[in-house]
Amino acid sequence: MKTAAKQVARVGLDVLDRSELRRLVERPWFLRFSFAPEEMAHADTLGEDRRLEFLAGRFAAKEALFKALGIGFLQGVAPREICVEHTAHGAPVVHLRGRAAHLTPSSVSVSITHKQNVVAAVAISLPEAMGATADDATGEAAGDGRTEPPVPKELDAVPPPDTSATRTRDEREERTTAFLRVRVGQEEAHYGGNLVDGARILRLFGDLVTEITVRTDGDEGLLAQYSDIRFSAPVRPGDYIEARARLVHRTRLRRVVELEAHKVLRASPEGADSACELLDEPQLVCAATATTVVPHHRARTATARTPAAEEA
Repeated sequence: MKTAAKQVARVGLDVLDRSELRRLVERPWFLRFSFAPEEMAHADTLGEDRRLEFLAGRFAAKEALFKALGIGFLQGVAPREICVEHTAHGAPVVHLRGRAAHLTPSSVSVSITHKQNVVAAVAISLPEAMGATADDATGEAAGDGRTEPPVPKELDAVPPPDTSATRTRDEREERTTAFLRVRVGQEEAHYGGNLVDGARILRLFGDLVTEITVRTDGDEGLLAQYSDIRFSAPVRPGDYIEARARLVHRTRLRRVVELEAHKVLRASPEGADSACELLDEPQLVCAATATTVVPHHRARTATARTPAAEEA
């Protein structure tokens, strides 16, 4: 027996802070599980910040599409089976593959927007022609006569990847931090206006990176490069600087460390030669990312202690 099926459009919405994915997008298993090859190929052409923005937008779009398709995350379809590409004009276009293709309504669309670190995606799925009929066997929803899109019985829930080993390493990295507090001496003034050379802060960063690798590998390592260096406030003699470091990524030989330096006490000679004041809020004076390399024999020892270490 055939019955008229009331079909409606479905809307899905997802909002996330892209910092939630900052560490995950460095995990090969997460990239393989979440993104289609075309998405990764485009992401690999982008710089670090733009890559994170792009992948966060695609991940939010997939979450929104899952909701618009009427299924939950990891309930039969892997995120990589939904590919969100873009047209020549930049508009996102959706391709459903594999098990996701079995859920295809007449059309699906998605829109992605970014605001600073926040990304939002709205997806809509349009049903097949209104007034289509459906067999009772497909399961008429109780109460309003609405028929849900049939889901193939052979779809099995996609098991989440085993992240226990990765989680162990993530917890270890979360604990791997270093801290320094120093007072800038009068002898360190270098430029007019009693300004301190920015290299003074970078020397602090170098000491912090050394401490990080001593903690992780039992070796001072070799600082290979700085990236994303940003000086945001002047430093003068008499200022107190707090510098912090956190290990955020590791490969077989490399360690990537995020660094920040804040001014917490400020010299104020306008009041008196020895006057100093406590700032209401720490003031960021410099931020950077450092990459350091550890010797192979030390890296091998560290890898033995951390089974989930990736290949360089």
